[in-house]
Amino acid sequence: EIIYMLTIITWLMSIVFKSTCEGYKSLSPSSSIRGNLISKLHVGVVGGLFKHNFRSDPSFLSLPGSSLDELLLETIEEEIKKTHEKLLRIDEMLDTAERVEDVSRIDKLESRRDKLESLLLKLYEKNVYLLRQQAATAITVPHWTVQLDIQTLFKPKEVPIPVEENAPPYYSEKWLQDTVNSIEGYFHTHDTPQVRVPPMALVRCHRGGKTRALYELSRVLKERLRGDDVAVIYISLNDQSSLINWESLNPIDAICRRIAFAALPRTEEGPDFAKFAEEVEVSSMAIVEWLGASPRILLIDELNKLEGMTDPGNVEMKRLAEFLKTHFLANDKQYFVFSSHVVSSSYQLSEFMDSASRRRVHIRELPLIANLSTAWNTFNYEQLNARQLLHYGCVPALVYQSVCAVLDPTNDSYLPKMNREIAIMKCVQEGVTDEVIEQLLGSFLHGGPYFVPPALLQLMDTTSDSEVRWIPYNMVPVLRKFVKLGSRKYSILLRTICDCFDSFLKSKAASGDSWEYLFLMTLLIRCVSHTFEQVLLPLEDNKYEGSSVSFNDNFLDTGENVVDSCKNVDDFIRALKVPDHVPHITVYHPKHAQFEIFDVIVAAYSKSGYRTLYGYQLKESRGPVKAFNPSKHD
Repeated sequence: EIIYMLTIITWLMSIVFKSTCEGYKSLSPSSSIRGNLISKLHVGVVGGLFKHNFRSDPSFLSLPGSSLDELLLETIEEEIKKTHEKLLRIDEMLDTAERVEDVSRIDKLESRRDKLESLLLKLYEKNVYLLRQQAATAITVPHWTVQLDIQTLFKPKEVPIPVEENAPPYYSEKWLQDTVNSIEGYFHTHDTPQVRVPPMALVRCHRGGKTRALYELSRVLKERLRGDDVAVIYISLNDQSSLINWESLNPIDAICRRIAFAALPRTEEGPDFAKFAEEVEVSSMAIVEWLGASPRILLIDELNKLEGMTDPGNVEMKRLAEFLKTHFLANDKQYFVFSSHVVSSSYQLSEFMDSASRRRVHIRELPLIANLSTAWNTFNYEQLNARQLLHYGCVPALVYQSVCAVLDPTNDSYLPKMNREIAIMKCVQEGVTDEVIEQLLGSFLHGGPYFVPPALLQLMDTTSDSEVRWIPYNMVPVLRKFVKLGSRKYSILLRTICDCFDSFLKSKAASGDSWEYLFLMTLLIRCVSHTFEQVLLPLEDNKYEGSSVSFNDNFLDTGENVVDSCKNVDDFIRALKVPDHVPHITVYHPKHAQFEIFDVIVAAYSKSGYRTLYGYQLKESRGPVKAFNPSKHD
């Protein structure tokens, strides 16, 4: 009876809500009633008052002459933006409070941040749901008024290449020339029964320099192949030509539409892809006819934007892969290069093309900053240090953005964090278990992409061997989010690892502290992920399988803080207590400035309870290292 009454109440509320929205169309943008309605819509969406109607009656989301789902999406996206801005301001206040060690203010700010993050997650969940509803029920293909006339396009060899205005010098001219050499080699090759020509993929995190690299490749290819009448065509599924929802129905036409737009002579008003897409019908047949027998190289930015690229059962993606293979890869004097946030897009594209022959994809590793002097000269900023380069993964684009953020602190467009936050939220939605944490930390050491939650791959760099490389700027916030999730097993360890990353970044030059924190952080990651090493941490897997890990823990009750106060290594070891459960590994980092001999100590207890101690000397010393006799602690 209660369920029945609730259903009746919900139905009545939906009638009132729908009738209220009927009058929305007649309201002016400045109307206070309209403003109140939007406010009510937000309350309804966030509070879930109309959750039943969203799921059981999709027609409820559309109104005559208007689109309620678009209104809801617009409102939620605006709230997401505002909430994200509030979070950034709180992060700045937290940094200030932590510097002055204002514990009371830190607690209040962290409480506010937790509430805002909870709200942001709910808003994001609603946004994803409405986007799926819209994709499922509201995709309307335009009624085109004009068919593409290929006579209005540039000839293939005359298609202009994009130019980035006010761009800094490209970091590595050598990388450009070597990459173009590889492209030329593939360009003059064709498929045979024994050999399949691989497309080339540039894979790196968001804002990692993929677009700039494709721009520069377009420029160099155009210059080098000018005498051969080669069509060098750059298209993008992002920015001004972002993918439109109805284009997912036919990804081949989505690619061809952008090829036509790239070949369209520009007017004084500038390019307007959205208008072109709505008005002009572009077919793959027309583009194939326009290309004719022209030699061609196609460069596609953000191919991963096509939904279904990682879905093995997607028929439309299979058709797209066949189209690209036939017209831009398999024959002599054809080739294509694409960029993606994640390496999985590359593997699946290869599978779509030739599932039997396993056509590989050439993962071309984007350049990294090799040394400080080159970075100083490239970015004209000698305040950069090695720790900052490593914090940004030595990725030129991220380092450049960080320099711009320092030189222009009032401009918040540098190093945007929104995409990172969304990736973290997706990962949280998929579930973060202790096993997920262990595998993710292991990827820091071995680079295996299959051990990383798919949502987080876009925050990493990718090597030519398809391995992932951590970018601390992106990954430390991920670990801090995992700390907030309250993993009873790993919260303290994750917080310590994050603190080590931060201390590494902020350490004084030539102090030796940065190396110490780097070693400690890596040692903790090895212990948590059970990735032992035969020289530094030679633990046998069968004796320590499933071992728990702790940090600066398991002391006898001596009435004093051993980690902070003890200076003598023998006294320190005598204060250690056998843990309640074995196998167990405890990592110790004595904090007293005069602590002798060792900087880090590991106590490893096997399944049988046998203890093995490892001591690590990390600081540089001009004199002989003080000897230590371990026999007294057998």
